[in-house]
This record gives sequence, structure tokens and C-alpha cells, in this order.
Amino acid sequence: MATSALTPRDVSQPANGSPLHPGGGPSTPVEPPPPAPVPGPPDGILDLAALATLDGRLRSRAAALIEAGVRAGLRSPGDARRDRAAVASASSVATVLWFDALRAEDRVSVTPHTAPLLLAVHEALGETQPPSPDALPVAPPAATATRPSATATAATATAATATGATATATATGATGATGATALPWETQTATVAGPGRPLRRLGSGNVGPSGTVWAALAHRFAGSRFDHTPGGRQICLIDFTELRDPSVWESITDERVAHLGELFWVVLVSGTGISDGWQPGATGAARETGGVGGPGRAARMFEAAGWQVLTVRHGRRLGALSRAPGGPALMARLDQLTPAQYQELLHTRGAELRRRLAGPGAAGVGISRLLDTLPDEEILACLRDLGGHDIPLLIDAFDEVAGDRPTVLFAYTDNRLTPDDAPPTSPDDLDDPDRPATLDRPASLDHPAALDRPDDVDRPDDVLTELDRPGDQARPADIEPADIEPADIEPAAAVTGGRNQEGRPAAGPLLAPVPWTPGARRLARHVGTYLDRAPIAPRAAAPVPGHVDRRADGVSSTQEALGQLLRDLPALAPQAATAVVTISTRAADPILASWLAAAGRHVAGGLSAPAFGGVLASLGVAWSRQGLPLLPIGVADELAAGQVLPGWLAAGSGDARSMLAVADTGLDPASRALAFGGGDGVPERVAAVWTPAFAQDLAWCLLAGLGQLGRPGGVSSLLRLSARPIDQRLAALPGDPVALRQRRALALAGGYRLYEGGPDAVLTLVGVGAVLPEVLGAAARLCAGLRREVSVVCLTSPNAVFAALQARRGLQDGSDALLGEILPARRRTPLVTVVDGDPRSLAFLAGVHGDPIATLGSAAPAPGTEPPGPGDAPVPLETIIGAALDLLDETSGR
Repeated sequence: MATSALTPRDVSQPANGSPLHPGGGPSTPVEPPPPAPVPGPPDGILDLAALATLDGRLRSRAAALIEAGVRAGLRSPGDARRDRAAVASASSVATVLWFDALRAEDRVSVTPHTAPLLLAVHEALGETQPPSPDALPVAPPAATATRPSATATAATATAATATGATATATATGATGATGATALPWETQTATVAGPGRPLRRLGSGNVGPSGTVWAALAHRFAGSRFDHTPGGRQICLIDFTELRDPSVWESITDERVAHLGELFWVVLVSGTGISDGWQPGATGAARETGGVGGPGRAARMFEAAGWQVLTVRHGRRLGALSRAPGGPALMARLDQLTPAQYQELLHTRGAELRRRLAGPGAAGVGISRLLDTLPDEEILACLRDLGGHDIPLLIDAFDEVAGDRPTVLFAYTDNRLTPDDAPPTSPDDLDDPDRPATLDRPASLDHPAALDRPDDVDRPDDVLTELDRPGDQARPADIEPADIEPADIEPAAAVTGGRNQEGRPAAGPLLAPVPWTPGARRLARHVGTYLDRAPIAPRAAAPVPGHVDRRADGVSSTQEALGQLLRDLPALAPQAATAVVTISTRAADPILASWLAAAGRHVAGGLSAPAFGGVLASLGVAWSRQGLPLLPIGVADELAAGQVLPGWLAAGSGDARSMLAVADTGLDPASRALAFGGGDGVPERVAAVWTPAFAQDLAWCLLAGLGQLGRPGGVSSLLRLSARPIDQRLAALPGDPVALRQRRALALAGGYRLYEGGPDAVLTLVGVGAVLPEVLGAAARLCAGLRREVSVVCLTSPNAVFAALQARRGLQDGSDALLGEILPARRRTPLVTVVDGDPRSLAFLAGVHGDPIATLGSAAPAPGTEPPGPGDAPVPLETIIGAALDLLDETSGR
């Protein structure tokens, strides 16, 4: 039987074995350092019995966790059945992967429904590690909600902590790596070997299949940029249904992917993976299964894209039966069945079982003769002998994985933990009176990251994370696995009538806990030693200057200014320019033309929104996951930005740091407001959001944003660009250096008073971005007509202003000093706000001092006016003047 390759690690030894005594005396024996653990089976001897024991333990423990969620009212029976199906399908693959094939440098992505299985793996690794009496508890990050870490508790019995208690998730399709999804949270496998040593973690999470592709590409690119050889594989465990997502095939067929030997997917094919109507060669198969067809057709598509394709369909027991008389006909008959039909056979008995297996035609006679020699139990045992649960066959398949091209392994599995398990989905779920109201939406079991998150990342509880799929959902507080023991779950005999002792519907028949055997414990302890991975120390990020003089007298847009600034960046900030990498969507490619002309590092262009989100997310974590401080900038059009934003925010709430620039591609204001809200509502602790009006403001914001990337304590940033040319002289930049520094500080903080009307001003006009020419023009005409002063405020970040207002009222941490700078109490006047978008976005300014307000925006034209067309002002000058005069008339009568 083939075993995994053994790769001894280098062991540092003294040059002569021991140092000499001072003065040339006799040498003193020195205790040699312990040898580094060797990956693979202990002593290179494969113990199949130990792997089988671990497989059983993982299944029983995962089932107990699922049932505990049902008992606590956190899971509906339907969701729990889907979790059980995922655990049943993936248990043997996970056993071989973690306890034989995985290495510390590998990263693993799993589907959310297999989260209980992943947690069981981590518990098994933690339980077998000897606790260290000298181990010190790891302090949680400051100002972070914490709770006990399940794996750390099992491993060390110390007060290790993990951040975060609840999370919500967003995703599109089934990939979890795109637009609405981004990067994985790491779940931790804690083993402590010495005093003060921090908890270590095994890289695993959920970025989906597409995410592993872009992570591998980003890994290689970052490695070449910093002269760092990429190591480790990108491994993904997915269900066959996830191959229906078009963005997955966009990733598979990318011409660069065929050279990614570190990419390894395991596709679990079970009864829920294919529609019942599929047959090999049948017409309409692609339509019935979302364009993929069956596993055979998908395998051929992978091969055409340059992938290595491996398949484990039947186990050794069924393979032996195929060599008996009538066996080849039986195997041909089984190969014609869809996985769903195959699953139905596993629950058929007697003559009906034999009739279905024999099938029509002359071949059925030979099959019937073979089946007549076997009892029903033996037939069913052979049918259940699927390749995805045959541990030796899986080991052989893992050993055949090529290193020079990506590999996909199709593993056929049974998706029922026990023969009496109900189907993963049931119509009864819709009428279940015990289904909690909070669970009436698509859900997956709480991912391990929510149950046991790393304690070195300050991750707030109320931000989006990208690990759960599918769809926008809000979950109740997660159950604490550390507090659940097998003894807490009633035995199988106590589950009667489909309900447990609390009267809630049971998730399914329970599995008796599988006890540890000496071989299994020894294997788990050995694996835990070499999978224990130290965090990567990030390199120092490149210095970024805080100010560059971009004064201009001409007419230009912020979109043009971005390209020009990137073109000049190598001269302005050489070190930072070498770390900047860019990507773009198809519609936003022209914006980076100047950067490309200057030989800038452009990772990928012409990307769809899902691919764009995956690439940007992978580049954003290079500084923390690989120790490579890249400065990634992604430029997306408005439509793509609306899809990317939720996942980008989720990644930013963790350790991903990147800059998202939203381009103006000529979309009409109403459609743009629906597709992309301009970043309204983005938490400040996750990302800074700027909408600069002038080229100098853009330069300050871009440099400040880059200065926050690739380093601890930084945040991501979002720049909203405009294609409308503006006379840059309207910025009225001060000539005094002190005043210029003050202008820069206020522009980065959120806004500044562009024109000071003085204490006698009767009105304040507030503008954001491309509307400033009309705002300033309206102020000039109002001053001339009213013979009174009018102040003008230029906001660069409405989000920051709103955060300051919330801080003033004690609803948010932070300072309200910005309000005193842009709207001082001694200069209170009625307000007219103007935005290129939804007029409601600045309505909150009325709450600063309670002043009357009129709000204008291009997304809601005033009555009698046409929506702005190409080249038109977002909000006409006459509309602003009319709204201002009407507001003054209303307030003058008070």
C-alpha cells in the first residue's frame, strides 16, 4: 500500500557537536536539540486501523455537535440534516487529508456545512497533545469581545481566547470567493510547547473553489515580488453542486491556472449533487444541472483545461465483486446510475433491489445470477463501498497528485451518517412547528471560524464575515463546542419518534462515540506536532509619503488624476511603488492605462466581479498570511463594486488590507445609486471611505490609504472616483504651508470649509465630489443676489462626518472634533446639501445643530427637470439656487 511521501525537516546541529570550554578545557556534552517532527505516518509506518478509528471519531463527534445545536434551538432539523449529509460525505476524505497528507504550509478551504467535521478534526488534534504546565494563557486583543476557544481548551486547559461571538455572512452563488465573499478566517489548532508560546493555528477556512485559484496566483505573484519561494498547496473540499457556479469555470479555464501545481480540489459527489434526470450523453443535461452535466462531463471539462483528473468511485470490496462472473455487467450498470439513483438503491431491499440492479436487457440476466449468490446485506454492503470512504484508495489517490499542474479528485461518497438517516432536505422542514423563527432562511452550520476564531485578529462582532454561505443571513449566537461533551447528548435509544428529550425534532440517529485506540492517539499526537504552525512575522511595509504637491491649473477629473498619480508614483515614492499591485474589472481597465504605460505591476485586468473579489482578497492578506507587504489597489466599475463590496468589507474586518477604487463609467445616477451606494454605512474601523473632488484631495487620500496597507493596525480604504472634468483652480489651495497642512488633515478627516462666509453668512452649501463647481457657482450668484455671505463646505467623507455625529451622541467611539471644524456652532445657518447620488445621504447633517435643511441629488431630480445626461452637471446650478432661496424664504418667517 502506498503511503504519503516522508519529507524530513532540516535539524540544526552545532558544527562540531559541542562548544569548547573557555580556556581550551575539555568539551562539555551538550544535549542535542530534539529532531523536527517528520510529516507523514509515525516512523513512516501507515496504520490503517488508526485512520479508521479517527474516521469514526470524527463522524460521531460531528454528529454530537450538530445534535447539540438542534437541542439548543440554534439549528432547524432541515439545516441539521444538511450538516449531517456534508459530514457523512467528507469524513473519510478529511481523515486522510488531515492525518496523512496535509502539511503545515498547506491551506484548506471547506464548505460551511462541513464545519462540525472540521471542528472535530481540530479537537482530535488538540486532545492528543500533552498539556504544558509552563504554558501561559494568551491575552486577547484589546477592546475585543472574547470567549473561550474550544480547541485551546481541549489542548491546553488554559484560558486561551478567540475573538468574536457572532457573525453574519454574504455570498453569491456557491463559491464563497467572490464579490460577496473574500478571505477565510483561520481556525486554530492549539498546541502549546513552552512558556509564553502563543497559540498556533492551522490554515483552514472557506474561500470557495475560485478563491483557492486566486489565492495561488496571488501567492506566486507576491513571492516573485519579494524574492520569496511560494510553498504549500491550496486545497479545497467542495460539493459537486458548487461546480454549477459560472465564476468557478471562469477560474478553471484561466490560461494561468494550468500551471498551478499547488492547486488541489476534492469534489464530493453524493446523492444531492446531480439532478435525477441526468444520463450520460442525454440531451439537455447541461440545462438540467446548471451547465455542468454529470461528474463525467465535468471531468472532461477539467481535462480540457489542463487539469489532472483523478476519480475514486468504487471501493475495493465492490471492485472484487466486479471480477466475479456477471461483475463487469454489474459495474457497467452502476456506472449508468446518477448519484441520486445510487443513493436510492442503498435504501431498497428484497426483490426491488435486485430488479433495479439487474436492469433491462440481456446483461441483466448475468447480473441477476451474480446477485442470486449474495444476500441483501452483502449486496448493500458492496453498494455502500464507495471510493470516497475507502481510506487506502484515498491515500493512493492523494499520492498520485501531480506537482506540475492543478489536480481535481472526484470522490463518490454516501451522504448519510447511518442507513436510517433522513434525506438532507425534506418537505417536513417547511411545516416544522419547532423551527426557530431566526432560522427561516438558508443557513449552514456555524463555521469553525465563528466557533473558534484566532485570537491575534481584532475582529468586531457586528461586521460582515465571508465564511458562511449561501446568501445574506443573520445567525443567533453560536453554540460553544467547548462546553459540549458526548455525555451531554442523549444516547440513540433516547431518540424516539424523531424527537429528543427536550421534545425538539432530532437531527438524525446518533452515533455511539468511538473510543481512542493507542494507534489513533499516537497518530493524532504525531500529526499535531508537525501541523502546529507558527504565525508568520510580517515584514515592514514600504514607507509612503504623506504629502505630494499635485497643484494643477487645468481641467481634469479624479479618475484621470488617479492614473497620473500612479504613473508618477515610482518617482514620488520609489519603495511604495514597487509594492503596489493593481487589478481591474473589464469596464475599469482604461483607468489604469497610465499605470500600465509606466510598467506598473498589474496582476490582472478584464476581470468579472467574482474573479475581481477573489484576487483582491487574496492580495490583501499577503502581508499577514505570507509576510509579504503588498499594497493592492483594485479598480472596479459601479456595477461590479456593488457585488464586490460586501465581501470586501468582510475581508477588511479581518486581516485583509486593500484599496478599492470605484470608477465612474457613465452609469445613470439612479442605476448607480441602486448598484452601488457610494460606500454609505461602511464602518470606519473596517475601511476609510473618501469621495475627493479635486486632484490634490485625491493624492492625499490615495497616499494615506496606501500608508494604512500591509501593516498591523491599518485599515482598508475606498475611493469613489468621478469622470467629470473639474477646473482644479476651484480647490483654492492655500499658499501658506501651515494652512496647507491643515487643509490636508481636514480632507483626510472628512471635510473642510472651502469658502468661509464669515459670521454674517445666511446659508451654508455642502457639496461632495463632482458637484463642487455648481455648488461654488451657486454660492457666488447667491452672494451677488442676496448681498449676503454664503459659506461652502466640501465633504470628502460623509461616512466620517456621520461617525463624528454618532460619537457626539455617545453612540459610537471616536471624536466629534470634525463637526466643530466644518459646521461650527457659532456659524449656524440653514443647510443645502448637494451630492452626485442619493440626496438622502446627507440628510443627517440636520442633526448637527438642528438647522433647516434641503437635500439635492442627481439620483432624484427635482420636479420639472430631466435626469442628467452625459456631460451634464449632476445637479443643475438653477436647481441649487432655487432650493436655497426656497429654504431661506421658509426660515425667514420663523
